[in-house]
Amino acid sequence: MKQLACVLIVAFTSACNASLTQPTVAPGALFSATRSGGGSSPIQHVIVIVQENRSFDNLFYGFPGANSAKSGSGHGQTYPLQQIPLIWKFDLRHDHPQFLEDYDTGKGDGFDDQIQSYSGGPGCSDPINHPACWVFWSGKSVKKMAFSYVDESEIRPYWTMAQEYTLGDSTFASNGGPSFVSHQYLVAGQSGHASEVPNGQPWGCDAPPSVSVEVLKHGQASPPVFSKMTGHEVPGPYPCFTYPTVANLLDNANVTWRYYVAGPTDPGANLLSAFDAIAAVRNGPDWQDVRWPDTAILTDIANGNLPQVSWVTPTGPKSDHPGPDSGSKGPSWAASIVNAVGESPYWNSTAIFITWDEWGGWHDHVVPKQYADPVTGAYEGLGFRVPLIVVSPYAKVGYVSHQQHEIASTLHYIETTFGLPSLGRADARADAFDDVFNYSQTPTPFQPIPSDFDARYFITHPSSEPGDTY
Repeated sequence: MKQLACVLIVAFTSACNASLTQPTVAPGALFSATRSGGGSSPIQHVIVIVQENRSFDNLFYGFPGANSAKSGSGHGQTYPLQQIPLIWKFDLRHDHPQFLEDYDTGKGDGFDDQIQSYSGGPGCSDPINHPACWVFWSGKSVKKMAFSYVDESEIRPYWTMAQEYTLGDSTFASNGGPSFVSHQYLVAGQSGHASEVPNGQPWGCDAPPSVSVEVLKHGQASPPVFSKMTGHEVPGPYPCFTYPTVANLLDNANVTWRYYVAGPTDPGANLLSAFDAIAAVRNGPDWQDVRWPDTAILTDIANGNLPQVSWVTPTGPKSDHPGPDSGSKGPSWAASIVNAVGESPYWNSTAIFITWDEWGGWHDHVVPKQYADPVTGAYEGLGFRVPLIVVSPYAKVGYVSHQQHEIASTLHYIETTFGLPSLGRADARADAFDDVFNYSQTPTPFQPIPSDFDARYFITHPSSEPGDTY
């Protein structure tokens, strides 16, 4: 294994360059924004449905009018994108080092090298920060696996909603790494510089005292490999943070909100519960606004109890997350929420965003810009493209948005819609889906989205399988 690490690093020589080649943004740039007051928009309810671990190329291969690719480059070799089923049992690596490998100093051609382990070896006292210590899968099937797409017939509800409303083909994860970090950007526009998932479960203030989370630090590891702005990972704090979140802003403005998660008895229930990692929410009265099970969103809509702002995270079979607990119900799950809203009095006042929290290791041909964190100066994002579907009676019909959005754009949109101040983090650099809506258009009448499973099914068939494991 130690010899293998030394051999495989030959394919990664470009990762050892001292600087990134992709256009970047200097520290502090674009991290300020003004806010117009609320009231001009007919939107009174915002729902953010957060699915798991898919790139744009992986789910919207060949979508008419969208920027997708039929092949990708892996260290100079061309790999045609191959069709795979939505249920996929191999979970591609998608931590921060794998992002750096895939990104490959701005060339975006490292997807053929999947990190198998950080085995260390002679001179590898800090293996997570040194590609020479990384062991890659060598089998041909794994080397080409990231270059894959799911046929539209398996995810028809997604394509139907994208065709009837708005699809974003230039939407990026706000972070270059895994789900825990991305979900912090959903509610805070930052992650306290956390770059990985915590090293124990649950991920947040309910974790055992021994749990911590890696953080990204400006500067170079020793010996130096990447640039100072690329940074390096170091052991970090207990994953229970005190930075402000949108919950503070919503509470101050008397805007109601809920964050829907898996039930407390489900394995991995708190993995996708962003507010479980926020001390003021987890240990305060706002914890009542973290609701479970995830299907409570459906009963709240049916009972007329939909809050003004909602985030919805799924259980494993509904998440689109590859791996041992991969399932096929994600498209129907998202459609069931859209149909519940569309067939309720909430339709004419609601904007629904369906997005995926990060790329999951799947190939995407668009190389993301890198933004320096305004505090540390290290590149904490953007990550690779993820799909975005916007469903609303005021979303442009049959529209493909080529304007740059990111995960934190949902936060900026919430702030703008309800006249809230900015948190001044990634929400400030992100747009607010400025090109997506036409509030002066006649509201689009709702047509039910065909799917295999409906709200009644999900309410009566709760899942106890885990969600994201990375």
